[in-house]
Amino acid sequence: MKNISMVAKAVGLALVMVVSAPVMAAETENATASVTVKNAFEMVVAKPLNFGEITAVVDLTDTDGVSASITMSPNPTEQATVVNGAGNAATIRSLVPGEPGEVTVAGVAPYSELSVTLPTTPTNVVAASAPPGSPKFVLSTITAFITSGDNDGTLYVNDTNKLTADGQGNASFNFGGTLTTDVYVADSNVIDRQYQDGEFTGTFPITVSY
Repeated sequence: MKNISMVAKAVGLALVMVVSAPVMAAETENATASVTVKNAFEMVVAKPLNFGEITAVVDLTDTDGVSASITMSPNPTEQATVVNGAGNAATIRSLVPGEPGEVTVAGVAPYSELSVTLPTTPTNVVAASAPPGSPKFVLSTITAFITSGDNDGTLYVNDTNKLTADGQGNASFNFGGTLTTDVYVADSNVIDRQYQDGEFTGTFPITVSY
């Protein structure tokens, strides 16, 4: 009987402990995670590439495709250079100096590295209105010169010397290239006259990306 009484007391004590233990309340709420994507930014061609005012003569007698060229460096401290054809049959002479083009970027991540993609194929630079057979210019070898961030004052080199933004998310660079006189091809009737006076223009893409 004594053992039964001790067991009963133990069971009773256990029941008292269970009943007197505090009951924990629990609530569940759904949490939210969010992110805003802003890959877009502002890119402006602040200045076009301008070769200034020149005289230009096509060699209409040379069938070897000899031409003249003027190269505008993207570095604004460097002057344009001119190379004329053999015997000066094809010539370019600078009358009024030009200037490199300029691109500005805003709204990118501060201190971010940016890639610049420049055209690799030549661009025709033509008169707004010209008779059939009139010569054009050809633009090639587009290069960029960084004017902001860590690499300010250096030529852009893809994967080696990139464009970097400042602490406000702004970046900028200049661009230049080489303008070449048209090439006369005998018996093709492609060119049968010299350049006419007036403005010649051509468009080409420049891409900036993260």
